[in-house]
Amino acid sequence: MGSTETAVSTSSERKVKAASAPLQILLFRLANDADVAPLEDAIVRAFQGSKDAEGYLANGADLGVAPQLFDAAPPISVKDKLDASCHTVVLVLVSQAFQAFLEKGRSDSTDPNTKEVIENSRRLLAWLSECWDHVRGSKKRHQMLAIPLEEGLARRFLAFKQLQSLQVRPIQELGEFALRPTMLALLALHESRRVLALPLQGEPKKPDDPPYGYLRLFISHAKIDGLPLAHSLRYLIKSIKWLEAFYDVDDLPEGSDWALELERGVASSLIIVLRTEVYDSRYWCQQEVIWSDRYCTPAVLVDARTALNHEASTLPFARLPIARVPDGNLMRILSMALREGLRFLLFARSVEEMKQTGMLPPSVELRVFSYAPSMRALLFACRSLAAKAEQEAKQFILYPDPPLGEGEYEAALALVAEHAPKAKLLTPQTLATSV
Repeated sequence: MGSTETAVSTSSERKVKAASAPLQILLFRLANDADVAPLEDAIVRAFQGSKDAEGYLANGADLGVAPQLFDAAPPISVKDKLDASCHTVVLVLVSQAFQAFLEKGRSDSTDPNTKEVIENSRRLLAWLSECWDHVRGSKKRHQMLAIPLEEGLARRFLAFKQLQSLQVRPIQELGEFALRPTMLALLALHESRRVLALPLQGEPKKPDDPPYGYLRLFISHAKIDGLPLAHSLRYLIKSIKWLEAFYDVDDLPEGSDWALELERGVASSLIIVLRTEVYDSRYWCQQEVIWSDRYCTPAVLVDARTALNHEASTLPFARLPIARVPDGNLMRILSMALREGLRFLLFARSVEEMKQTGMLPPSVELRVFSYAPSMRALLFACRSLAAKAEQEAKQFILYPDPPLGEGEYEAALALVAEHAPKAKLLTPQTLATSV
């Protein structure tokens, strides 16, 4: 055992290391550029939320990831800037004005009125070029994506030799003009999910096991009255090449144990619950919601019921954000789902960082919730931990702050004490006093 002074010093170091955020978004564009303003607004709103339900994006709380906006080279080295967070997603909105600004750096003009502009252009191009080199060498820790706003801009942007190998996604690939801001916001959310999920993915237990990260969308619906909505949503997801859906008719292998495959699908996916009138009464719909609760998977609820009153439900819907689509806006569903999936991964990645920086003991046996756990979910976690109780490792059940409220917290502690007596129920704030 070290001295008290050493222990305090180690604790302090852990807190400093743990300050690294799981994700940052860097957005490069020209300020006050009317061509990119709707795109910029949509990206900011996707991560920071909004109280106003307007347009195609869902409203919601701030995810804690404020996009950083740049129209010049940041006053910090590329390595220091990108590596300040566990992961960085860099987006470059290439408008006519932005491209023209970058091209000014090629000028040899000595006019004092343009000299500063030329120098700023060269610095920005050099920073973006070095940024791309750093991203390429980061082993997918970081991501960089350029969005040319016109077809010809892609060729002009890639004419910069340093950026020729950078992935570009022309804005035309994002659909009709009115939908492009929303589609770009969804793409930013999805790319963020991908970079966060990669370090959390372990080796699959079976060759056909889906990777961890809840990247696949699972459409949970009642066949009796939910098929039209489910088909419409599945069609939309299929039309977006970088999204993937699990749909039972398509994705249950022939000759498989379909109930087991459904359970595995729920355990590894981002669940979209289409709550139509009969949904709560259907056995397999109930089972999918319970599995989602048990396996701590992210889920959103689409309330598609039309009746004016309903009986109380025993299903664990309390933690699910709710969307309604009386206007037929299925984009709102995807927006809410991707935001919820990202929120889950942000916490899971934060916990992984705690392990890597030493805030969590190296031998700890963890069960991680990205939400305040229900009693059912907590019992399942406790039973899993109890099966390994003979090992020497510490056992923690970790969920986000704030702690459970009065009554719930005491009940949760009693449940853990009964079924997993070696485990501690903690949040990040209470963790520091328990390690």
